[in-house]
Amino acid sequence: MNFPTDNNKKQKGEEMKENIVDFAAILTGKEEVPEVDTLDTALATFQFNNNNNNNKDNDDKKEDLKYSVKVTDTDKIKEVHIHTGKPHEKGDVVAELYKSETPSGEVIGNLTDGKIRSKDLKGSLQGKNTQELVRKIEKGEAYVDIRTEDKPKGKVRGKIKKLTSP
Repeated sequence: MNFPTDNNKKQKGEEMKENIVDFAAILTGKEEVPEVDTLDTALATFQFNNNNNNNKDNDDKKEDLKYSVKVTDTDKIKEVHIHTGKPHEKGDVVAELYKSETPSGEVIGNLTDGKIRSKDLKGSLQGKNTQELVRKIEKGEAYVDIRTEDKPKGKVRGKIKKLTSP
């Protein structure tokens, strides 16, 4: 009788991992348009399950773009968005990651995390699926922007880039 071994599980897990695509953006004031003089920084990470099977139960999950935004010493954060656009230009808001009507004091660490689904897309991507957003990211046409009470047009910004495997 053959029993599955740990090696078999590992191989199966590795196959599943191949379908996961990771992205990240390092946000600084130097990337803002116009540039903002600040020591505030942030890190936004994204994970997309690029699973192309046709199982209807997985349709929603395969379209999710998971995200997490962590910040350092940032005060009165109002909004965090994904924009599409070219470097050094203001772009179109296509996804909202965080919004606060009553921004509070300084935040250090995790600000927000969640999932972007196709129905959450806006602007030029409204009515499209998250795979369209991922295509924009892969082409270098998407960035994350954090707006604060004192910098309502943007305090820190960073281009979303694909992470390479070691």
